[in-house]
Amino acid sequence: MKQQIEVPGDWDAIATLVAFTDSVEACQPLSQPQSYLMRLVIEEIATNIVKYGYDDANRDIIQLTCSCEGGTLRVTIRDRGRPFDPRAAADPDLSSNDPNQRDLGGLGLFFVREYADSLDYRHDPASGWNELTVVKGQ
Repeated sequence: MKQQIEVPGDWDAIATLVAFTDSVEACQPLSQPQSYLMRLVIEEIATNIVKYGYDDANRDIIQLTCSCEGGTLRVTIRDRGRPFDPRAAADPDLSSNDPNQRDLGGLGLFFVREYADSLDYRHDPASGWNELTVVKGQ
């Protein structure tokens, strides 16, 4: 079963997307790790799209599709913001035991990459669409 939502690429939409996960969980047979990853992807990636992909002069939409078939969760998030491949982002420096000595940022993407079974990113220069698909099996 596939569920989809389209929201404006602004801060108010984040709460709508998070609430959407409740409806997905009610209709899809997700495991606890799949539910966790879906929420993490939606919160982290959608927040990064709003914060870094779009700006006040360039606000468009965010499209989200979630499906669970054959025990595999697939989350696809699309936007027309600045292209950014989360697979290419540098891992955060986790060597310091003191969190105050670490650079801010990067942990959310790191956790998404570590927790997902696979990530696929595409940018279509002709249409401007970015598409990230995250997959997690049972």
